[in-house]
Amino acid sequence: WSRDGQSCALSGGATAMIFLPAMRAANVDWNRITLFWADERAVPVDDPDSNYGLAERMLLSPLGAGAPRAIAMPANTPQLGQAALWYDDALATELKGGPLDLAILGVGEDGHICSLFPGHKALLVEDLRTVAIEDSPKPPARRLSLTMRYVLQTKRIWVIAIGARKLPVLRAALEKTSRSTPLDLLMRQAKDVTVFTDQTIHRR
Repeated sequence: WSRDGQSCALSGGATAMIFLPAMRAANVDWNRITLFWADERAVPVDDPDSNYGLAERMLLSPLGAGAPRAIAMPANTPQLGQAALWYDDALATELKGGPLDLAILGVGEDGHICSLFPGHKALLVEDLRTVAIEDSPKPPARRLSLTMRYVLQTKRIWVIAIGARKLPVLRAALEKTSRSTPLDLLMRQAKDVTVFTDQTIHRR
C-alpha cells in the first residue's frame, strides 16, 4: 500500500474482531487509504451488529487524526434501494469506475461472503456494485452488500476463515469439489485470492 489512492473494503462480524486490531497495529500510511464496506446491516451505528460501528470502535477512533477516510454504507434507512444506488455511485466516483484494490472478507459456515448467501437472488444482480437485501436468511434481514459481480473484479481478496466449523466449506472451495456456495464462486473466478486460516488443509 505504498502508492496513492488505495482502496480497501472491509467486512464485519467475528472476522473483523481479528483483523481490525491487526490493521490498527500495522505500519500503514492511512492517509493514502480509503475504506469501504463489503456489506452492512440495517441497524444504527451504535448497534453491536453494525460493521461500521465495529470498525469505528476498533480502528478509526483509536487511530484518531491518522485514521483513513471511511465511506460507510448508509444501510440504516427505510429506503435500502436508494441507499444501494448511493453507495454504487460513491464507489464509481471514488474509484473512477474501476475496481477495489483489496477486499478483506470473512466467510460463513454456509459459504456466504459479504451478505451474499447460497441460492439467494442477490447473487444474480449484475448491473450494480451494491445490492439491497430485504430478506437475508441470517438476521438482521435487511442489509446492503457489494454484488458478486463487483467483488469478483477486486484486484486482491483476502479471505479470513477462523475456526473448525469453517473447515468443511473452506476445503470444498479450495479443492473445487463444490459449486454451491458464493465462496466456491469466489475461489473459481476472482483474480487474486489469499486465504488466511487457523485450520490445517490437507490437499488430496
